[in-house]
Amino acid sequence: MTKRAVTYARVSGNDYAKTGGENLKGQQDLCRDFCAQRGYSIVAELAEDDRGASGASFDLPELARALELARAGGFDVLVVRELDRLSRDLAKQLIVEQELKRAGVAIEYVLYDFPDTPEGRLNKNLRAMLAEYEREKIKQRMMRGKRRTIEAGNVMTHGNAPFGYEVVHAGSSRTFAIVEAEAEVIRLIFSWYTEGDGESGPLSVGGIAKELTRLKVLTYTDRRGPGVGAVERTVNGAGHWDAQAVHRILKSETYAGVWHYGKRGNDPIPVEVPAIVSREVWQAAQTRAASNERFSDRTTPYPFLLAKRLRCGECGKKLRAMCKDNDPRYLYYRCFSMYGNNSGCTQGTYFRADIVDAIAWDWIKGLLLDPEALRASLDVYQDEREALLAPIRQRLAIVGDLLQEKRGTLERLLDLYLAGEFERDVLTDRKRRLEVEISALEVERGKLEKTLAAQALDPEARESILEAARLLGKGLEIAEQDFDKRRQLVELLDVQGRIAVEDGKRVLYLEVELLRESVVANITGIQIPKSNHTMPASLASSPRKLTK
Repeated sequence: MTKRAVTYARVSGNDYAKTGGENLKGQQDLCRDFCAQRGYSIVAELAEDDRGASGASFDLPELARALELARAGGFDVLVVRELDRLSRDLAKQLIVEQELKRAGVAIEYVLYDFPDTPEGRLNKNLRAMLAEYEREKIKQRMMRGKRRTIEAGNVMTHGNAPFGYEVVHAGSSRTFAIVEAEAEVIRLIFSWYTEGDGESGPLSVGGIAKELTRLKVLTYTDRRGPGVGAVERTVNGAGHWDAQAVHRILKSETYAGVWHYGKRGNDPIPVEVPAIVSREVWQAAQTRAASNERFSDRTTPYPFLLAKRLRCGECGKKLRAMCKDNDPRYLYYRCFSMYGNNSGCTQGTYFRADIVDAIAWDWIKGLLLDPEALRASLDVYQDEREALLAPIRQRLAIVGDLLQEKRGTLERLLDLYLAGEFERDVLTDRKRRLEVEISALEVERGKLEKTLAAQALDPEARESILEAARLLGKGLEIAEQDFDKRRQLVELLDVQGRIAVEDGKRVLYLEVELLRESVVANITGIQIPKSNHTMPASLASSPRKLTK
């Protein structure tokens, strides 16, 4: 009977960048030739480009597809070029092999033959440990190399230089040089923000964006193109600025002569670059921004129940709560990102706040006052969560079986040594290998258990949610008469919403988290006890139509 084979190839982002995909193609060709020599029938060819992930991760779509096919009995043998293409992590390699073994699927490696014998398993595990060691060494070398490069005064932008600069190469060094045409725009933005335009006082960030747009000043994208992964402009023409772009320029210390590598990390490295504005001007901009943040009224003077809690159903940006013509009778939620640079959003519809807020409040009341409806919602939520967590539970069971097997082997090994069956050197070598495997599996088990604890909804947490809802429900009568109490309840429940226009109809989707970590709230005099559970139950409403 002809064996059914699935081939699996994997490259990292670095591999792909260096070879343009040739590494991946080469692996696939080797696997095809291997299958042809053995007369295997290829049922699927899976190729993984794990940019943004890791060979040590289980979150790789093609590997997940291979495991799903195996569980469904879709093939007999998985063909991989070599061990580190399957995984550079020992625990992952052991788990994947065990899961395939349970499904009756064998793994065959093109470049190495690992027979199912003590010697074959030993050789395979040694190569897996070496691959894991090499993975860590590669990461360390790359990080050390980057840090040495940056600490030597070089810049590393992974793409275009910031607006106002270009990257220049002088031998092995890389730094920024000022692009004067763009630098003039930068200086103008800082001048308008700190001093004004000569006719009035300092302009706001939004005011600067409007003025630049009026003057049709070319943006970063206009001058250099959208860049890798950017969205092409579909609504606005050239010279259209948004407030976010102006804000990013004003906040960037690069323009004062200090560029940082690793700004999101714990230890950013400063690099001196040519300054476009003086340190004094940049600091004045930061002082004004801090003052605006400190003294701006973050709460709207109008009664918006879901202010800052609604997103646009088209672009995903937050809707703005607005009062039309400063008349409190006309309160709306609206997406303004369609006026921003590169948004591509066309949903500029006004959504009446009184209708949206009334629907949301009725839904919240129904959730808190109807225990059976809440239990039914929790049942649906729990079923959905269990379906998502099933592969993790299965993986945890496999790890448990492997740990039991490895520990049993270690115990038998010690018994044989005590009985005089082994030399001490042989015992030491085999014992060390088993302990490395056990340690790797224990680490993986800890990760899996942590994931389950964070995402599963256990019976105790479920009852805590029901009790919290019951206590909150007691204060609804008072909250009905007090907008601040209603708003406080919305904050506690972390109500979030999304408004979309579907088939010409306006639709509201709502979601609420009923229990958050260690939350203590006093809503209308009702004290909610502290919880030890860290997993919120996120319950979503069915779509609610908004009438005009």
